[in-house]
Amino acid sequence: MKATTLAVGTEVVDGQITDRNSAWLSERSVLAGLEMIEHRAVPDDRERIAQALRELSDKSDLLFVTGGLGPTSDDFTRELIAEVYSLPLEYDEASWQKIVKRFEARGVQAKPIQRQQCYFPKTARILENPMGTANAFYLHLDWKGRSLEVFVLPGPPAEIAAVWEAHLAAHVASLVPIQEQEDLHLWRTLGLGEGDIAEKTEEAIIGSGLRVGYRAHLPYVEVKLWVPRAHPAPEVVARVEEALGPWLISRGKNDVALCVVKSVYEGHDVAIIDRVTGGYVQQRLSECLSQFRRENPGRDSKGSLRITTTLVSQTHDEAVSSQGDAVFLALMPDEANQQWTVKMTGPESQTLAVAPTSLYNFGTERGHKYMAEKMFHVLSSLAPFARHQEG
Repeated sequence: MKATTLAVGTEVVDGQITDRNSAWLSERSVLAGLEMIEHRAVPDDRERIAQALRELSDKSDLLFVTGGLGPTSDDFTRELIAEVYSLPLEYDEASWQKIVKRFEARGVQAKPIQRQQCYFPKTARILENPMGTANAFYLHLDWKGRSLEVFVLPGPPAEIAAVWEAHLAAHVASLVPIQEQEDLHLWRTLGLGEGDIAEKTEEAIIGSGLRVGYRAHLPYVEVKLWVPRAHPAPEVVARVEEALGPWLISRGKNDVALCVVKSVYEGHDVAIIDRVTGGYVQQRLSECLSQFRRENPGRDSKGSLRITTTLVSQTHDEAVSSQGDAVFLALMPDEANQQWTVKMTGPESQTLAVAPTSLYNFGTERGHKYMAEKMFHVLSSLAPFARHQEG
């Protein structure tokens, strides 16, 4: 079955925000056995959205539309859906009561402008959004003599994920026979080039007929292996795991830097002095912090995260003396031994020495990222961070 995504919003088109929704929906759809044939992003323009809806409906069996369901004047996706598919909009009182209760829980009164989110095309099945005010909806249509399923979802990634898990995952999986469904095994490696990693992986899967892919993003190389759900091939997966072992950093979608942020929100204090990565450690943790906040709106941190980027000469012992009970990390240059070191003080003590390689020379962006990711990797295997690892 052929599927497409349509991302609505000027912010997506002009680069103010990144369209993560299409990639997220694509990954889950492909694993369910769907063929994702196109992603399209359109601005908040009525004519362009309507045109995109018609064009994508002509070539799709399933169409995922994201964005434009809010209460403001530029949120008119529902109106255009109704127009393109010739369905009148109908008011849903239950959706309004949900909005009223959500606002009351915050001590605020819902305003009339919010009622815009309570209209849905006739025959639509309303999909309650557990994370936001705008409910999603689903249409099963006869489009030019053939079946078309349209899923209209809110824009925020956390809300899409919530609606997917609550309403779509089982339905989408049921559309494709299990013989066509796949599981994605993903490994993230560090320290060896893409060509060398590919060579070792290809040797491990030879004769299996499995589909494999690679993605190099500094400083990692990711290996992706698609395995038919009906024939899981555990021996092949084990061979790949063994072949990648010396360079393996993480499995699945786990982000080792995100483990640090999760532990801070749980109540741990973390302090880092970085003298070697040119601020990359701070950049990575800032990105993870933003991601965590998007996915966990309203959650307060119980711990603290302090990052100091400095070139001031200071030993680990001098730096740690002012950090109290925090998990403290110092990234220091070790000129005598031509290497970098990471020293950790806290629940567990750890010293990591990182020497330059042919791929990761000191003083370069590549080297800075290599050093930082090695540090995150060590942290993710130690308490209090290890329990935040994800498969």
